[in-house]
Amino acid sequence: MILILASGAAALAAATPIHSAEITHASNAYTASYQTASTIHVREVESRFANRPSVPVCRWQAELVVNRAVAAQGRPIAAVAKSIHRFAPLSGSHAGKCTAARSQIEAEVARYSVAQSVHATAIAQQDRAVLVNELDGIQALSRKGAVTGG
Repeated sequence: MILILASGAAALAAATPIHSAEITHASNAYTASYQTASTIHVREVESRFANRPSVPVCRWQAELVVNRAVAAQGRPIAAVAKSIHRFAPLSGSHAGKCTAARSQIEAEVARYSVAQSVHATAIAQQDRAVLVNELDGIQALSRKGAVTGG
């Protein structure tokens, strides 16, 4: 059995921007941007039978996530950047080698991503309240540290 695992670069090229929001919080201006990103994992296996030649099969699984990035004054805020939603994984198999099936797999994942785009945008739009709560928590920790640290 041959095993090949690919991710990241084998993923659909770049993240797709789906939504952005301007948020003013504690007299700071934040820009939240949301993107979908796909990662594809492939595994090539060869079936071996006593009376037949081996046949390669490419098994794959793709993950689609909605990521949030936040910046203040053009500088990224890592504390609140994260994946905010993971869709159900998509999987399948193709007869033959994974290198030959790559374009078919990427096309299937692209169709899935397009089909989920309305849902992904709605998730991003609903994240505003969650982000404001996270910024409240960071501000509270900052104030607490300033009071006890002095």
